[in-house]
Amino acid sequence: MKPAGLILFLPAGWVLLASAAEPMPAKLSARLSEEVRASLPKYVVPVAPATAAAETGASDNPDVLVLPKMVIQEKRLPGNDPDVWLGERRVQQKAMAAYKGSMTSLEWALNSWFIPFISAPASVRARAAYQEAKAAAEIDRLNNIIKTVEVSDPKEAAKLRRAMDLNKLPKDD
Repeated sequence: MKPAGLILFLPAGWVLLASAAEPMPAKLSARLSEEVRASLPKYVVPVAPATAAAETGASDNPDVLVLPKMVIQEKRLPGNDPDVWLGERRVQQKAMAAYKGSMTSLEWALNSWFIPFISAPASVRARAAYQEAKAAAEIDRLNNIIKTVEVSDPKEAAKLRRAMDLNKLPKDD
């Protein structure tokens, strides 16, 4: 640094030191803060809730904690699909990368060409393959859930399987 630049920093440092020595003024006076506190409601210590064991009867085993019954009425959040957060362009790039990665370089060289009005471009085929792979993954996930439910309740698993089969039918748009 040039000596002239150093000379310019010295007055700035003195100004900072002088301003730090002054105390900060109070934002509220003591009288005003007392009036604000007086207008607020007094703090009431919350009453300790009764334990669940006292309501339902104590358990014989001291290591067992009896919890109260609860009902959750809120709707479930949507599934964690990363494509929801991505833009359309980024999803297309992701589909193209997966489509190109599924082929060898010779296959990609042959399949990247298309004839307009006769065949679909590679981007459309990549998006269709990507959507098909996502649908297959979702069906596998649902089948695994049904298998897990089937262990404890075969009738409920049969209902779920029927509901899943009904959802596979093509829908009229």
